[in-house]
Amino acid sequence: MPPLPTGRRVPPLLLVAAAVLAPFVLPGAASADDTAVAAETVVGELVQAWPETLPGAGHDHGAEQPLSWVETAAGEAVPVSTEDVAGLPVGSTVELTLEPGAGPAGEATADDARAVLAGEVREAAPVAAATPSNAVTVVRVVPAGGVPDGTDVAALAAVVDGPVSRFWAGQTGDAVRFAVAHVHPDWVTTTAGCDDPAGLWAEAAAASGFRPGPGRHLVVYVSSRPAQLAGCSAGLAQVGTGPGSGGRVYVRSLMPSLIAHELGHNMGLGHSSARQCDGAVETGECRTAGYRDYYDVMGASWEQLGSLNAAQADQLGVLPAAAQQVLAVGDPETAVTLAPLGATGGTRAVRLTAADGAVYWLENRAAVGQDGWLSGAANRFRLDSGVLLHRAGEHTDTALLLDGTPSAAAGWDGDLQAALPVGVPVPVGGGAFTVTVQGPGADGSAGVTVLVQPAARPVPVPPAGTGTGPAPEVQPGSGATGAARPAGAPVVPGGRGVPAAPPAAGAVDTAPAVEAGPVTAVAAPGEGQELAAQTRSASSSWLLPLLTGCCVTGAVLAGARALRRLRVRRA
Repeated sequence: MPPLPTGRRVPPLLLVAAAVLAPFVLPGAASADDTAVAAETVVGELVQAWPETLPGAGHDHGAEQPLSWVETAAGEAVPVSTEDVAGLPVGSTVELTLEPGAGPAGEATADDARAVLAGEVREAAPVAAATPSNAVTVVRVVPAGGVPDGTDVAALAAVVDGPVSRFWAGQTGDAVRFAVAHVHPDWVTTTAGCDDPAGLWAEAAAASGFRPGPGRHLVVYVSSRPAQLAGCSAGLAQVGTGPGSGGRVYVRSLMPSLIAHELGHNMGLGHSSARQCDGAVETGECRTAGYRDYYDVMGASWEQLGSLNAAQADQLGVLPAAAQQVLAVGDPETAVTLAPLGATGGTRAVRLTAADGAVYWLENRAAVGQDGWLSGAANRFRLDSGVLLHRAGEHTDTALLLDGTPSAAAGWDGDLQAALPVGVPVPVGGGAFTVTVQGPGADGSAGVTVLVQPAARPVPVPPAGTGTGPAPEVQPGSGATGAARPAGAPVVPGGRGVPAAPPAAGAVDTAPAVEAGPVTAVAAPGEGQELAAQTRSASSSWLLPLLTGCCVTGAVLAGARALRRLRVRRA
């Protein structure tokens, strides 16, 4: 590529649908001052990884995410601006021209991700089709600054082989199943810290013999001691190109929902978040709240593992055509009986496609199958049963849960109830569709009849609002007893119904750890009490600071902000 002007940021790169793209360049000629220090060119695989962060853990909370870097053939990991490579396909081989580093002759010595001045795709990564055999290597790591926490590697393997594998097999009709192929018996002490995930993964792979490839996953358990080790996320996962691409993750808990969530990123899924608007379903003043779909594995991680929502299942390519009804603008009005999403038969989703291509999904959440926890005390956030409305998203949030009974903006933090009301026409897509939940199906099952009235002609659709904000500062829910929460009094989820005071601006949680309610593993009978006890213990190491603080959810992943900085790792 020709010399380029330096010291200026290129806008987000636009993806061109071709195996090899025309180069991206900054306009204008280079001046003598511009070229005094040569720009650096790097060639390698574009890697992105999602960090699930914790408060007060030494992160740069103003950072962009996911993290992005280029892995060269020589083993170097060069961090680059996520904003600048937003249009380039993950997993492809790219050639990027980078803004000169702080060192002499453009050598990269600064920790900050490098600005991208120009780039091209040398070789596009194919979409990795689902494979029923995903081989997992599990290894425990003590990163720089950490100490072992006593976690049993057999317990880690049992979570992957047990509840995690069963979950994904069940949600994909056995198209995706995970199985532990190798257990590394010893703790691996790495020279890399959590601020160098590429280096940490490389050392774990070298110690365990892991070799990347389609259908191969490296699951690293990072010691939870100390809980607030600088740079360590609750979990971190490489973003894949499809359900069979394989990839690397690390977690600091044995909670099945967290491990299943990170493996979902390996398969190419983004987050399941929520879109809340001021007294409306999707218009007016709105926010996107990261992770706020508590029903879904790609949303908040807590002790329940609900069914994969229809938008994510479609993204993964595992929602059978026979399980969905497809409607578009201009179609006649149609009444559909929706079977529970957790069932194994019937129409379980309705796909609504607006004239501009925006896609919405209707699904019926009932206490059936994987969603059985919706009934009884297990549903401690008092989530609704009923018909949910999602909008398919992109990049950061590949599914957005829309609130069917929207609150005013002042009540957003206390509103986790999102099912569409019965008997009330609800406009969807700015009026592209009108949806009315009519009530239980005539067959007496758990099915629900929904009337969909498409508009006769195209109408403007509200913007999706994906990737626009972190998780809300308070994610309230009922106490463990399920007692009603006083109006306006947020409660720390997983606590004992004690109201939490709102945090001061910029406050960092420094409360000491106290005994909290259990976080149980989803273990089948016969897997032993040891697994559940180990999971509770390991989970508590990062949940306790959240449970005792005032500003974020207890048994969920904290907001969608993360570390931007990565060390430049040399071979």
